[in-house]
Amino acid sequence: METPAKSLRLASVYGVSLLIIFMVPLLLWQSTTAKTVTAVDWFDVVTEGALFVLGMCWLMVMVSVRPSGRVTNLLIAGLSSYCLGCYLDLLDEIFIVKTIPVYNWFEKMPTPVGLLVLTYGLWLWRDEQTVVNRQLQTREQFHREHQLTDGLTLLNDAKAFEQHLIRQISQNQSFGLIMLDVDNFHQYNESNGVEEGDRLLSQLALWLSANLRSPDLVCRYAGDRFIILMCGAIPPLVSVMAEQIQQGVRELGCSVSVVWTLPSPKALDRQDKQNSPKAEAATLLQLLNQKISQQKVYRASAAPFTQPFHSRSTSTESGLN
Repeated sequence: METPAKSLRLASVYGVSLLIIFMVPLLLWQSTTAKTVTAVDWFDVVTEGALFVLGMCWLMVMVSVRPSGRVTNLLIAGLSSYCLGCYLDLLDEIFIVKTIPVYNWFEKMPTPVGLLVLTYGLWLWRDEQTVVNRQLQTREQFHREHQLTDGLTLLNDAKAFEQHLIRQISQNQSFGLIMLDVDNFHQYNESNGVEEGDRLLSQLALWLSANLRSPDLVCRYAGDRFIILMCGAIPPLVSVMAEQIQQGVRELGCSVSVVWTLPSPKALDRQDKQNSPKAEAATLLQLLNQKISQQKVYRASAAPFTQPFHSRSTSTESGLN
């Protein structure tokens, strides 16, 4: 979502860029003379013009997507200085600037200064990205495909999760699966509106990402259903995590149904000889979906729904072994 600060920053960069693009040639036109058509090196004009255009494209992308902050300011300043240097080099091919000593001196400064500032900004961006990667590890496990990202929660979607699960099965590594489904979410949407429902799902996604281990992966499976892949898990860890999730999400004012499974690597290895990892992944996901549907029916019959989105204290986990 574009914030007012980002819109103002984008408008400022556009305004200053247009001012320089029009004012500098006008000043040169009044101070010196233009080269004749035959004296212009058109190959240099094309190459230096292309560098300027590409630099401006990078600058606009940077301004439009980066959040405010020190790193962003350095990257914008570095790219702006680089673009200015490219533009001055381009004008040098069109106007006779040797008669303007100040221009000859100033022309050589923006490009190297801009590259130095840009390099420093990229170095700080590297440190920033290290922190961001740690924050995103439970969301994508360093396998980034924006096409497979849920637009609301910014978690990987079901297709991306299936790819991670197939990879885990293929490598014959131990793992656990936890699936959770928000109770009475349809009634909550009807009572509070779709926007409030979306806000709750976003908060739940953030809560899950913050409370899982770094090797784990959480994805939005479908609607109000989420699924977690716990790498290198053991039975007590998976069951305890399922219990903690069921208890912890009450902070958000909701309750969830939770099921979990901890497939045996040896059993998966035997089944892999008969079924492909993709088929085995589909079987596990189908089993989890069946179990969570059964649990939701059981909970609905055991504790009838009386108030919109009332958080119940009853908790049951199903181990699928």
